[in-house]
Amino acid sequence: MTRFVKYVLSPGTRRVGLVQSLDDKYEPVKDPYRQMRLAVQAGRRTGRDEEAMTSAIQNCRQQLRGHYTEIANGWLAFVEQRKSATLISPGTARWHTADLTVKVTPDLVLAHPDGITEALKLHMYTDPLSTQGADVMLWLMQQTLDQTHPEARPMVLDVRRRKVHSRTQSRPGFSSWLESEAASLAFLYRRHHAA
Repeated sequence: MTRFVKYVLSPGTRRVGLVQSLDDKYEPVKDPYRQMRLAVQAGRRTGRDEEAMTSAIQNCRQQLRGHYTEIANGWLAFVEQRKSATLISPGTARWHTADLTVKVTPDLVLAHPDGITEALKLHMYTDPLSTQGADVMLWLMQQTLDQTHPEARPMVLDVRRRKVHSRTQSRPGFSSWLESEAASLAFLYRRHHAA
C-alpha cells in the first residue's frame, strides 16, 4: 500500500523512478521504521508501551535515535487514551482492479472494551502525512476491511505529529480516480519491463 500511495501522490517525473523501484523486493534491513512498528505492537501486546519504546530507542542505530524518540513520544501520547485496548493481530487484504493488486495491511488492530475496534495504519516518516495521502490510505483500508476486520474503523495516525485521520467518506469520483491511478501504474510497469 505504501508504494501505491507514494505513486499516487508523486508528480509525473518522479513516477518513473517509483515504478522502477517496484522491482526491489522488501527487505527488512532497508525499512528504517520496522523495529519501531514491531515495538509498538509488542508494547500493546504486553501492555508495556513505554518499556517497548525505550528498548527500541536504545537498540536502534545511532542515526535513527532522534527519529525513534520523536515517534515514541507521539505514540505514547496517542496510546495513553487507549490503554484498555487489546491488540488483535492485523490481517492482510488485497485491493484488486483490472490492472493492479495492492496489498493492504493495518499496522495493528485495537479492540476496546466498549466494542469499538480500530484498524490503524502508522505514518512514521519525517514529512507530515498529507490529507490526500491519508484519504487514499483510509479508502483502501475501508474497501478491504471485509477481508481483515469487518467491524473495525480505519484510522491513520501521523505518529510524530500525533494527528489522527479517520474520515472515510470519499468524494464523488474518488474510486474512479484511484482505479485510473492503478491503471497508470500498471501501464508504466509494463512499459518498464518491455524496455
